[in-house]
Amino acid sequence: MPILFLGYIAIYIDKLVIGVIAVPLAEQLHLSIDEKSYIFSAFFIGYSIMQIPFGYLNDKLGSKFVLIISLSIITVASIVFGSASTLIALIAARFFAGIGPGYPTSSARTVTDTYPMEKRTWAQSILISTSGIASIVGPLLIPIVIGAFGWRGAVFCIAFLFVLALILVIWKLPNTHKEKKQSNQPKVKPAMPFWKVVTNPVVVLLFIAMCSINIVLYTIANWTPTYLADERGVSLGMISIIVAIAGLGSLLGSFGTAYIVGRFFQHREKRVIFVLALITAGSALLVYQSESIAVLTFWLFLCYMCSVMIFSTMFTLPLKRLHESIVGTATGVVNTGATLGGVFAPMIVAQLVGAFGNYQAVFVAIAVAALVTCLFVVFIPNMKTIQKA
Repeated sequence: MPILFLGYIAIYIDKLVIGVIAVPLAEQLHLSIDEKSYIFSAFFIGYSIMQIPFGYLNDKLGSKFVLIISLSIITVASIVFGSASTLIALIAARFFAGIGPGYPTSSARTVTDTYPMEKRTWAQSILISTSGIASIVGPLLIPIVIGAFGWRGAVFCIAFLFVLALILVIWKLPNTHKEKKQSNQPKVKPAMPFWKVVTNPVVVLLFIAMCSINIVLYTIANWTPTYLADERGVSLGMISIIVAIAGLGSLLGSFGTAYIVGRFFQHREKRVIFVLALITAGSALLVYQSESIAVLTFWLFLCYMCSVMIFSTMFTLPLKRLHESIVGTATGVVNTGATLGGVFAPMIVAQLVGAFGNYQAVFVAIAVAALVTCLFVVFIPNMKTIQKA
């Protein structure tokens, strides 16, 4: 678990602080809001393309192999991004950085191989809690690094974290796939072929729901710094504090999922998501309406915390409701939906800001996306229904 934990922190710092790094990057290279959206979207396009293949490889070759390949690719891509000076090079580097992270699907496979059913929500939520840690540590440290070494230095520091994670995975992570093959246990046949996995009702509904909740998450994570700088006139130092406080909400949300959902709402996740989606939508609207920065920060904190709880709760559903032989493939499909949310979010922001000239419509879109998430989760079959199928 500690090995996966470090890699997850590196992945999330890379994804979440790009919004902070983009502020000085855009100033130095004179990038428009549309050009910044291309950089953000490129990462998630690459990310989306590789989730299903990585999920399949996890089931066939094991999670350790995929983790090594993933970390190797994103390390090289980060170094290239930190060295780039043109928009095309930046977009290409982020695209290949997106191809790298097979981490979520590989970690889900490792959790399934390592933990019994009743502990999988706890284990997966602990891993996802790294998004909260990254949301606090990253925004607080990255501006300091940028001040000392520039935005390129900040990118190279993140690349160094990937190198450390790669070394630990190679050195310390057990090869559970190899151990299973060498054991005397009978070989488990896949519960269903690939086409049945991608058309499974649970997988399809989670695909759509994860896309919509990630529109919420990545709009908040990547565009809050730009909104605060451009429309509110907030300094980079203050932005880092606001984003870090919102990150605390992400951390509490992840741990809250591990404790509250894992302990009190096993198999009743839909009720939790319904309530959290309503709170997320309401707090998103109040972020923009708040005149005080302190009040804005509170609603941003609440919005981020509840949306992360929704994400964490949904991400555990394939681990608990699908046959373990297809968990890697199914998680890859679901995570493709999640990454498509990261693709659409920058496009939505650029179009809405271009059309209305401010971010009010953006926060309305966040609220709508939260409610769409809730709508599709309602139709996921209950646990008893799935067990009878």
